[in-house]
Amino acid sequence: MDSTTHTTTTVEFVDWRAKAKAKLEAEDKLFKGGRAAKSVQSYVLRTLLGFVDQEPRFAEVVCNTQRTFSECCAAVVNNAGEVLSDLETYRRAVQFYFPNAEVSFSMNIKLTGAPPTEAEMQAPATVKPEDASPNVPKQAAPAYTTKPASKAEKKTDAKKPAKKKKETPAEDDMQLSLDGWL
Repeated sequence: MDSTTHTTTTVEFVDWRAKAKAKLEAEDKLFKGGRAAKSVQSYVLRTLLGFVDQEPRFAEVVCNTQRTFSECCAAVVNNAGEVLSDLETYRRAVQFYFPNAEVSFSMNIKLTGAPPTEAEMQAPATVKPEDASPNVPKQAAPAYTTKPASKAEKKTDAKKPAKKKKETPAEDDMQLSLDGWL
């Protein structure tokens, strides 16, 4: 080989996120499914689009999966019974494409503003529960005190739970978030 001859290798960049979004959106337009599958269709689509946008490895798997989005929604509602939680819906959708995925959920609640007034806390509920069936006992109403606890009592009772040590994610872990979707 002489010094003027050389070879170059071209590496093709694949935008898995864009390809996965296009695949899901095209399959959504051709959606075929029963009433139950149609009831989760838009939510599952929106969530999967968010997940493929967050993680290119997940997007690549969605692109390379031969099964369709219609089949995904059918798998989500299969043997679901009458009620299916959001978490279980998204777990089934993710595991349709990525069967070995572990799906967990974390919720943070931010209390803002002033606490409710005494009148607000003592006001009756505006919506009453339906009568429970005979084999399901009604839950007892929690006992509320009308007098707020003193600051000294609050300090002794308010024990902070021990903080959980954050796990260090493994190199091949993926973290997908539902922030803003629920």
